[in-house]
Parts: sequence; structure tokens; C-alpha cells
Amino acid sequence: MMKAITIEDVARLSGVSRGTVSRVINGSQNVNRETRKRVLEVIEKLGYRPNQNARRTAGGRSSTIGIVIPMIGTEFYERLIKSMEEKFRTQWYAMMLFPVLKRDWVSKVMMYDVPNSDAAGMFLCSFDIEHLFSSFRKPFEGPTVLVDSCSPLYDSIHIDNELGGYLVGRKLSKFEGSIHVIMMQESIDSGFWPVFNSRLRGFQKALLESGKNLPPRNVHSYDFSWSAGALAARDIFDNDSPPFNIFAMSDLYAFGVMREAQLRGLRIGQDVKLVGYDDQSLARDWGITTVRQPIELMGEKAVDMMLERLEKPGKEVENLCLKPEMVERESA
Repeated sequence: MMKAITIEDVARLSGVSRGTVSRVINGSQNVNRETRKRVLEVIEKLGYRPNQNARRTAGGRSSTIGIVIPMIGTEFYERLIKSMEEKFRTQWYAMMLFPVLKRDWVSKVMMYDVPNSDAAGMFLCSFDIEHLFSSFRKPFEGPTVLVDSCSPLYDSIHIDNELGGYLVGRKLSKFEGSIHVIMMQESIDSGFWPVFNSRLRGFQKALLESGKNLPPRNVHSYDFSWSAGALAARDIFDNDSPPFNIFAMSDLYAFGVMREAQLRGLRIGQDVKLVGYDDQSLARDWGITTVRQPIELMGEKAVDMMLERLEKPGKEVENLCLKPEMVERESA
């Protein structure tokens, strides 16, 4: 029977102490880059897998991190979670996903499910903590990082949605024709970070600077789906005349708009100027001008924040804001 690989084997072949290997496994920042790389290479070569109970004894904390998200099945969250998982894999942490599809479930998940999972920390994605919990305080008291949202009380990282909307406004204000927006309606107590409202605010600011305005009737609010984009386009095309300038606040909406335009014989890029948001894979394939969000960078930076918070619980709160960029293609 083959002898089990031990932490001592890893230490011996790496030329370091057992404690150094333990610090690498537990994600400690007190190991220089070259040593960490050498230890991880030996771990991979030997196929060593640390005992989770031993890890808790050595590191004093769980190796699981919880992540609470408002929806599943979208490319945005798939890319975000994948980038976080890949970053965590090098630190020997595992992520536990908590999809929360209703606002009322958030408190329950954070008060019972996350603590019962024995998670060492938690990511709260795309929720507005100010409207979820009184005095900004959350039920889960472990290390917390807000992703795709912001709070002065917790480590957070988000993308500047107002700037993204502003870039689109600058683009579409150059063209002749009516201007329309397709967005998801966000109520003041929805519990979600006001992503779409921020984009709308930036968009309107750019239009005003260009001497144009956006009539309230030209703001079309729907649920979040491809088919909703087609329904919104139908409303626009039935009640207005070309040329049309459409800001679809998600590439999902843009896909529906493009489909409806094609069915009516409208030419994308000529009769219909179309700008999406997110730069999903289909947007690249279909030539849709869109706003690219640094999703992977946000995920990686969020993991860095969590690892540092686990290592230094008393450090000052850190808030990061990343910038989106316009990607021009045939649709505008």
C-alpha cells in the first residue's frame, strides 16, 4: 500500500520548515513569493492534499469561504465566481455558494446558513447592505467583503456604473434620432446595489452635457432576460420612428433588441444604433458595441481583500472602485 504523503514530505522536498508549508496552505501573507511558488509546486507534484481538521488546528480557522449572490445562470456571475475560485485554489481555500433569489432570504442565509457552514469569511455580492440591514450591520460577524457594491463599514470592491452609463451617453448623443433606454426596475428597498439606476444617472448626465434629454416615456423597465429585451424593442419600434438609438443596460437586453430588429428588417448600426453592457461572449460574436466590465479583476481583488482581512482582522477598511471601458463594434 502506498504511503500517504505528509506535510513533512512537502517541507523536506521544498527545503523549508513544516510551519512554512502550513502558512502557505493556510493562505498566510507572511511567506515570500518565491518560497510560496516552490512549496505549491511540490504540493502539486506530490499530489498532497491537506487534512481539513489538521488545517483548522494549525491555522485556527476554517478553509471554507461563503459567497452570497442574488442570481445564478448569468455570464456575469459565472465569470466572477470562476475568477474567485481560481484565485482561491492557489491558497487551498474552498468556496461555498449561497444563491439568494429573494431579498427576504438574505438575512436567513447570513444568520444561519453561512455560520452553520463553518465559513471563515463571506462575500456578499451585488446587495445594498444599507437597505438590507439596519445601521448597515449584518447578522454574520465574520470577515466580510462586499463585491459589486460598496459600504464605508466593510471592505468592498465595485465597478463604476455611473461612469459606464456616462460613456454610453457620450456615444449615443452623437447620433441623430430618438434615444431609448432598456433597464431593470430597481425599487428603493429592493436590497440590490443600485446598478441600473447608477448607469441611468451617468447616461442622463452625458445627454444633458450634449444638449439632449431623455423623456421618461423612453425609459423602458422590464425583468432581467433576453426575451424582455425583445419586448422592449417591440414597444420602441411600434411607437417611434427610425433612426433609433438604444442603450440596453445589459447585453441580455441587447440580444433581444437585435433579434427583434432583424425580424422587422431593421439594420443594426444604421436604422438602430445599439449599445449593450457587460461585453458577454455573444456580444463579441454579434458585433455589439458594449461596455466592458473588469469582472475577473474584481473577483481577484476581492479574494486579495478577503485573504488580507483574514490575516489582519484589525486593518483599516478598504474600498476599491474599478473603471469600465467602451468597446466599439458594428452596432454603434
